Amino acid sequence: METNRRRVRLVWYGLLAITSGVLALAMLPPVLSAPLQAVVRDGFAPVCHQMPARSLHVGGVPVALCDRCTGIYVGLVLGVAGTGWGSDLWGMLGAYGRYVFLGAIVPVGLDWAGPLLHLWENGPASRILTGLLFGIVAASYVTIRLLRRKARASGAGGPK
Repeated sequence: METNRRRVRLVWYGLLAITSGVLALAMLPPVLSAPLQAVVRDGFAPVCHQMPARSLHVGGVPVALCDRCTGIYVGLVLGVAGTGWGSDLWGMLGAYGRYVFLGAIVPVGLDWAGPLLHLWENGPASRILTGLLFGIVAASYVTIRLLRRKARASGAGGPK
């Protein structure tokens, strides 16, 4: 039984290491040489537009993600790290949890659509915060489901 719990914990540690590593990699361009900056930015280009005007800058050099994606990636790390705290909530929601997960994309969509439709302007704070909300909810939801599946498969019981 202890071995099974250890396996579940290892999955959690692995998810935390992966999300933290990807976030750290995205933040590296300001401390890299120009050729390495290009390699990192190219790696993130398929998932982020990386517009310099909408990206965090360190020492005048933009990171490899825009504001919203930075919020999402930070949220992914926080969501995985805080999985245990949200497990009771996801347990209470049961099958309805997927609607909370899908609902977390609504603020991101509104923040994106407002300026596009000339209804309002958004800024770095709204982009980061809406991304952060989505990242936390998405990572928590997916991590709890993965850990529960691993726990059932190994007979460990897993997070509540």
